[in-house]
Amino acid sequence: MSIAELQEPGVLAGFLVKSQLPEWVPADIQKQLPAGHRHTWVLPQMAHNQLSNTVASKWRGICRDCLCQLNIVVEAEGTNSQNACIDDTGHHFHSKLSTTVETSNDQESGPEAMCHGRVRCCKCGLAARVWQQPPVIEPAMAAALARARMCAQSHHPTQGTRDLMSTVTTLYKLVKNACSGNSRPIKVDSEAPRRLLKFDPPCNHILEILGFELVKELEFHPPGIVHIAGKALDPGNADKDASVAQVKTSLMFRRLEHVREELSVWAGQIQRQLPRDERQGAYVPKRVSEGLGDALGAHSYKRRPESSSLLMGTGTLQSGKRTAIEDALHSLGAPEDAADSLVGWAYMRLMEEDQSGDPLFGPRARRRFDSLVTISAARSSKELGILVENERERGMVATGAIQSACTALFGEPQSDIETVDGDTVREVFLARLGEATAYKSKMELAEHLAVIADAKQDQSLKSYASNVLSDLEASAEIQQGSSGVSAWKGKVDTWEQLPVGLKNIGNTCYLNSILQCLFSILPIRQAVMCYGDGTTWNEKLVVGRQDSGRLLTKEELAVALRFVALLKKLFESLISQRVEGWASSRVRKSAGGHPLATNVNLTPLAVAPDQELADMLLHRVNSSGAANTSGDSSLAGGSSTQPARPQQQQQQQQDVDECMVQCIGLLVHALPPSDKETELSEPDQTWIYKLLTGHLELATEKLGSGGTKEVEKPLVDAFINLNLNIPTESADINDCIDSFFAPSAITGGSEAMDTDTPKQELVRRSRIRDAPPVLCIQVQRVQFDMATMRPFKINSHLRLREQISLTPFKHFDGAAAAHARRYEIQQRIAAISNKLAALHVPIQTPANDNVGGAPVSVVSAMERVQAFMSGVSRWTDLDDAKALLDDLPGQSASSIASCAEDISKQLSQVSTTLRDARLQWEQELKETRTQLEDIYNDVPVDDMAYTLHAVFIHSGATPEFGHYWVYIRDFDKEKNLTRWLKFNDSNVSVVDPADIFRDAPKPGEESANPYYLVYVRTSEMDTMADLGV
Repeated sequence: MSIAELQEPGVLAGFLVKSQLPEWVPADIQKQLPAGHRHTWVLPQMAHNQLSNTVASKWRGICRDCLCQLNIVVEAEGTNSQNACIDDTGHHFHSKLSTTVETSNDQESGPEAMCHGRVRCCKCGLAARVWQQPPVIEPAMAAALARARMCAQSHHPTQGTRDLMSTVTTLYKLVKNACSGNSRPIKVDSEAPRRLLKFDPPCNHILEILGFELVKELEFHPPGIVHIAGKALDPGNADKDASVAQVKTSLMFRRLEHVREELSVWAGQIQRQLPRDERQGAYVPKRVSEGLGDALGAHSYKRRPESSSLLMGTGTLQSGKRTAIEDALHSLGAPEDAADSLVGWAYMRLMEEDQSGDPLFGPRARRRFDSLVTISAARSSKELGILVENERERGMVATGAIQSACTALFGEPQSDIETVDGDTVREVFLARLGEATAYKSKMELAEHLAVIADAKQDQSLKSYASNVLSDLEASAEIQQGSSGVSAWKGKVDTWEQLPVGLKNIGNTCYLNSILQCLFSILPIRQAVMCYGDGTTWNEKLVVGRQDSGRLLTKEELAVALRFVALLKKLFESLISQRVEGWASSRVRKSAGGHPLATNVNLTPLAVAPDQELADMLLHRVNSSGAANTSGDSSLAGGSSTQPARPQQQQQQQQDVDECMVQCIGLLVHALPPSDKETELSEPDQTWIYKLLTGHLELATEKLGSGGTKEVEKPLVDAFINLNLNIPTESADINDCIDSFFAPSAITGGSEAMDTDTPKQELVRRSRIRDAPPVLCIQVQRVQFDMATMRPFKINSHLRLREQISLTPFKHFDGAAAAHARRYEIQQRIAAISNKLAALHVPIQTPANDNVGGAPVSVVSAMERVQAFMSGVSRWTDLDDAKALLDDLPGQSASSIASCAEDISKQLSQVSTTLRDARLQWEQELKETRTQLEDIYNDVPVDDMAYTLHAVFIHSGATPEFGHYWVYIRDFDKEKNLTRWLKFNDSNVSVVDPADIFRDAPKPGEESANPYYLVYVRTSEMDTMADLGV
């Protein structure tokens, strides 16, 4: 089938694999599925093993949600693939995918109902035939059975899931028996079948669909595939093999085989809702989406730096709808992880292939341009921004901008604005301009006029709009002063204008990072900005607040209030400088770059913290020493009314956690005391305390010699920072959390002289009693070397997770099997890693070895010696060697050859065994890490789920000196966009998320690593974290 006969426009190979094929659903099945369904391809373990042994030109997978089966056969490899599709763009496929189910009778698929399709690359000619088979057990049938089981156990949903699992696995076994020729009927009144299958209408309907026949309402008879070949299946028949082959190629047998795979996948999906200790490994399917990309060559395209090699875009869409960025990428046929250059190439390619009447300015061209603008803005891409600007200079205008402009001028959208006369547009504009009184409204009207002029390609109207804009800006500068920025404050775009930095006024990088983080925590910023209202803070200096049982003096309250006042002054400067910076850049837009640039400022905006504010915190940190970061006492901190300013040369690098605790302590001290006398004192009744403080419960369990257990009453311990130890090698943040909550054993009991008292095993356990909305985590990188009597910093890499969960640690046993399973897998990974490490112990080769003195592994050394001994054995067969050896006293060629041959054989056996063991352990390690990764990624949606908000980085080899900066997550609610910003003193920049969520340290930056983390409860992100104005 030629390109012209296939669907137009074309799509990139990654989009075909990640979006187009996952969204291809038979029409009849689509009606039964939720909106936005996407296939996720899996195969049962047995089917996956069989598929792995087939040729690479074939692939198939089953959707784990709707059970549709997709098959692909590559028919043409492409005559020009070596020249056209090995570049960064990869294949560009045109496709024709039917959603109508038809009966096929071809050699590959047989006479079965399916949807047909074909794909072909327009660059190299690579072609493939695809077909999708609807499931035998349709989604409506599966949903009906699930509802029946859950309704029967409405008081116990988990038991309902167990009943559903029992029914599905029993159906699987019945189909498996039927495939093996078992024709024994299932009696409806038998106890075991009735308990497992229930024989209710949904189950009976599925049995009938599978070919089981209900006879006299008493028993179900399996499908009679054993009778397809008649008596030829008799074991004594000579043609038994031919008859079995006939059975296995029959339509009924293939149908049951499909059902068997569907039931296995369905069971695997159901057991995901069961506790982990109840899940059966036999029903865990294998993901095969990666193989689909291999079959169609979809892995060679250029990706964005932060993207993963794993396939994205599977699973059900949120709310059944795509986001704006997904719609835009879908329009261009580009995958979500496509590099900016590849998105631009796809845009230009679609323009070349556009067969419409006006490929440059027609409706299709405008839709493509809308998509390009959306992607460029969402990604803050300079490369795509340049392409957008080039297209605008060519005359392209986005549809949304046109309709907004038409609505502003004409009162409603205009579908045919191109046909409206230019004089009419001027008259309407002048009428609207006369009605507007505010400068902001006039500027908006002038900008709308410029958009319509571009859409109409009317040069006269373009010149008119440009003159109006210039006149309005000049008028504003005359009336409001030289800056001319006041009129822009109400229009600031916080996504376009980056936040303002903080100047380093002397070893204050850690302080600047903390202040930026406090500003981004919305409840704290809102409360600080309320200073002066007379109610939020204790501005009347009413004595009554206590800390650790001690009544705070008026002088201490005054210091705390002064801190809040200085903090408000700083926050106001951060907001006003950001607004004015954006306004200035708009007025001087000719010097600011194109509108889609992430930061239009030529120089970074920054304000200097008040020196009094810095001195206040520096004095407290320097005088407090090692601050206690857990418990109520961490919120204390006395101070004089006017702390002395430390000498500049005496300031040293301080810890973030110490300074953070001091800030929180001052904020708590500045709050008004409670009206209730019993609550006057401690900070645990304040909103700041509840915002940032959680509680642990610590218990000691005694294990007696007779196996008895005695658990002491748990002790409650408050914490602001969750202190996590980090190993000397690379680790995952979840590994550190697991280690924090892991039980620790302590041996106790009899004294040295008391030999009759049996020893007891003490086990200390901890759990989360309650977690705060804002969770702070201190990474314990600083340790003390007893040999040198100096602190040192552990610079091992810490892999961060955007989302974590504390749910497994709500109970002392680690939420039953959840924590135990994580701990078991971690122990297994450690054991396998130790085995692999033992295989790679380096050995120093002799200095006179002509290979050199570089270290080699044990296996390599054995292989080298074995090869040498084998050579010695062959050398003794030479006549000259025999003569030479026979002349030596006490030596013979035969004895040396025999010895060398024995050593060679032994070493060959040992090295082969070690090599095989290494391959086995490496594969086991890979699979085990995948299991742990799945557990870490399975974050339940509850009040213990957290999203990463801020990451404090310390760059430096030692704890005494170095540099701090902080990454903070920025989210635009209106645009539904997320990005990460780097606050490095005065400089604020957008960073690639890959720089934060790295699997390994960035080369050359091994000493720059996470030191302090701030997570926010996921369900409260919208109300807790914000970088706006």
